[in-house]
Amino acid sequence: MSSNSFFPRAEAGQIVWLTHYSSKLPIHGPACGIGDEEIAGTLAGIRYYVWLLQHWHPAVQRDAKESAAFKQLMVNGNGSDKVSHPQASIFPDPPPIPAPGIQKRLFSQIVRIKAGANYNEAIGHNLGVIAVANNVDHPVPEFTVTVELGATGSRARIDFKKYGHDGIWIESRINGGDWTFLAIDTVKPYLDERPLAPGNSHETREYRLRWWDKSAPHGEWSTVQQAVLGS
Repeated sequence: MSSNSFFPRAEAGQIVWLTHYSSKLPIHGPACGIGDEEIAGTLAGIRYYVWLLQHWHPAVQRDAKESAAFKQLMVNGNGSDKVSHPQASIFPDPPPIPAPGIQKRLFSQIVRIKAGANYNEAIGHNLGVIAVANNVDHPVPEFTVTVELGATGSRARIDFKKYGHDGIWIESRINGGDWTFLAIDTVKPYLDERPLAPGNSHETREYRLRWWDKSAPHGEWSTVQQAVLGS
């Protein structure tokens, strides 16, 4: 395993790990050669890192989705609809922005802690810096599809888990037609708000997913799930 294999791949797990490490570093850091100034800087960096993962990034992703849905509504929606622009997220009292490279500095610090004369396995476990094997494998995305009411009618909602991947690649077909690319999504849920094709009173939409990492789809296709939209 790599020296940082203790660090979770999934962002939700990273938030938990970072919060735990920040609570233990002031206890064990001084004995392992980490000075007060560096500890304070690390804690400030972690606070920003957690805020970035937990609040800022999900919010701007939602803003992007809402702007895309609003554009679609304005282009293809009912002309009698009364609408207003979606409001962008506001972040009151964000933590100060540290220098870039928070994770790199954090891992470097852990390497120095482990090299210290006073470091031992008990400290490593308490800090959470000893790797734990993860035997859970997710070769294909797991997801559910439900139908709900959206701004312009019924829509399909796709809920999924990333398990540490960057996102998912979604393909769809309608009424047994050809599979076509639908979207890349990195924040759940994905909402399929496409209007019914002209002349269709209802549609059976099928979906299949692959993993998407480093700007490319890969792996096997998931099982196919479907939703019926329309009357």
